[in-house]
Amino acid sequence: MNDNSKKFDKFIADYAVLKRKLPRMYGIEAVNLFKENFDKEGFIVGNGSVIKWKKTRRNTGRKVLKKSGRLQRGIHIKRIGNGRVVVGVDSNIKYAALHNFGGTIPITPKMRRYFWAMFKQTGDAYFKGMALTKKKEFVIPERKYIGKTSAMEPRLDRRTIKELKKITQKYT
Repeated sequence: MNDNSKKFDKFIADYAVLKRKLPRMYGIEAVNLFKENFDKEGFIVGNGSVIKWKKTRRNTGRKVLKKSGRLQRGIHIKRIGNGRVVVGVDSNIKYAALHNFGGTIPITPKMRRYFWAMFKQTGDAYFKGMALTKKKEFVIPERKYIGKTSAMEPRLDRRTIKELKKITQKYT
């Protein structure tokens, strides 16, 4: 065998390794994109545009959905297999689906007691209003941060091309 056939065999071997690694790389790209949504305070769609999240009524000087950062940190690769990568949020973060899809929360007597306690502690009229409200439920607007988006494909294409270039440069 000549030198070119040995190089070609090594190239094929490197390509096979890359093919096995790509799903994990794609998962990492997806996780990074979904975490980026928190910094942009909206859902990134194709062409670099962002569907902004509805602001909260109480602007506390922090970003929307970023009180402790737990929700953002909870996004990770859940499963890789059969050519599929599943990215999701930790199952112990109960409010994750409510924020992503929107919904309602019933106002319970326990919540009203909490609002009274917070009013007594802080003197903030907001908590008094929440304790005295006649509403039966809170409406949480949809603030999509994870899901299908056309912004994913160009990122995955760029990543694939970058990795293929690394392999081809070894043999040129």
